[in-house]
Amino acid sequence: MQANGASSRQEALALVAEQQRQQAATLLQIYNYYRLVVGIALLVIFDREIGERLLGTLNPDAFLVLVLAYIAINMIITGLGLMLPGRNFDRPTLSFIIVVLDIIALALLMHHSGGVTSGLGTLMIVSVAAGAILVPGRIATALPAFATLSVLFEEFYLSFVPTAPAPDFFQAGLLGALYFATFLVIQGLSRRLQRSEATSLLRAAEVASLERLNRLIVQRMRTGIVVFDTAGRPRLVNASARGLLRLGDPRSEDDTQGLVMPSVLMKAFRAWQADETHRSEPFRPEAGATEIRVNFARLANHPDSEVVTFVEDNTELTQQAQQLKLAALGRLSASIAHEIRNPLGAISHAAQLLRESPALEKADLRLTDIIQTHSKRMNEVIENILELSRRRSPEPRVMPMRAWLEDFAEHFNEAQERPVELEIVVEPEDAQVRIDPRQMDQVLTNLCVNGARYSEKESGRPWVALRGGIDAATQRPWLEVLDEGPGVDAQQLDNLFEPFYTTEETGTGLGLYISRELCEANQAQLSYLPREEGGSCFRINFPHPQRQTA
Repeated sequence: MQANGASSRQEALALVAEQQRQQAATLLQIYNYYRLVVGIALLVIFDREIGERLLGTLNPDAFLVLVLAYIAINMIITGLGLMLPGRNFDRPTLSFIIVVLDIIALALLMHHSGGVTSGLGTLMIVSVAAGAILVPGRIATALPAFATLSVLFEEFYLSFVPTAPAPDFFQAGLLGALYFATFLVIQGLSRRLQRSEATSLLRAAEVASLERLNRLIVQRMRTGIVVFDTAGRPRLVNASARGLLRLGDPRSEDDTQGLVMPSVLMKAFRAWQADETHRSEPFRPEAGATEIRVNFARLANHPDSEVVTFVEDNTELTQQAQQLKLAALGRLSASIAHEIRNPLGAISHAAQLLRESPALEKADLRLTDIIQTHSKRMNEVIENILELSRRRSPEPRVMPMRAWLEDFAEHFNEAQERPVELEIVVEPEDAQVRIDPRQMDQVLTNLCVNGARYSEKESGRPWVALRGGIDAATQRPWLEVLDEGPGVDAQQLDNLFEPFYTTEETGTGLGLYISRELCEANQAQLSYLPREEGGSCFRINFPHPQRQTA
């Protein structure tokens, strides 16, 4: 985590340095424009003799040549700045050289105009100020010193020219002091602005980095996150929410345009908007999908704020409820074992002894058969309940789905009086599941026995199909057990997985209940889907083989 924080800070500092270089290049180009304008202005003033002549009074020809050369050099530098990339003009050394040349040119122009009395020395103030901004470090201190020495040397040299006016060293000294004062003030302000700008840029970069980190965390959260605006339009949907809601893969993580949310979710959202104390019941976004629950919360304490929706897999709560049920069944099964099983064994044994009596008539023998049949049925109920209480914790492992199904089919038919036609289809072939094979074999045994029985009643052949694959939206494996039976009546669906509910005269009503309990113990979901072509489809949605949940 520290390494990531240091890396983000280094990236931010690099961004700040890059922006400062770009700004320096822009400022240097602006300074070039200024120098070009100054050169042209000096030429115009010299040529038009505006007011009293102040420029070129000592040597007009040399002044004119120097002004033209100054303008030409500035035009070349400005043109190169426009044609070449800015990175070629953000070097402090280049800025230092340009400012020094500028000071030299102004000192020469000032000399040919009669010294400090011409007023050209004040133009150096701008050059020194530009150097304070463009040239970082201690080397910039040489600029006001060089400007001061240039003015003083110019006045000293002027004292040897017979036609020149008397040198004014006092005014030259004042200009030198002004150069240093200007440099110190501008440099102080520049450094303060640069630090302030660097701090703001650094904070902006850190905020952007935190925003990217937050988005990454939200996108990788196991809890689904959906952010709605007040009109119910999705603003953000993370990967977990897309998988749980069966929304498919996005073109990009921020792509929510045209995203159609499940109607059952929008119904829950509207109900919560009408009453924020409302709590929605768990639901499935579509048939065969994982059961989920949603909770809503506003981002701010006002009615126009966006709403965060937390979409969670209901498996964990189901497993907790399962543990409570198992604990209750454990206590119940112990009582049943002592209070029912022993008397039931005595009844069954007495019926067997009674059947062996030679004095019994045929009608009485039929009664003993009834006693034996129902005693056996009651014993199966007790055995199933005891199996629930004795159930060991699952020991899941990752294994190929096809290999598991083929091994199951071989052992399943060995235990059947009449072989069952098992059709196995797995696409893709390398699909894997993470299960406890012994527990899930028991689930498939219950489903295949029921499917084969109903298929034989309806079509005359004991046929069952096992079809598996990978869900494209969630990347979770699934398995469907299909038969050719009459299907399940719509009125029976609500009670299909309830314990002791059965439509068979000899059934115990615990097969599907135990199958669902075993699936949930393996973090899988068992559900029923009707088939359009007839028959039943029991679908098992397995957990992701590489994403272990607590």
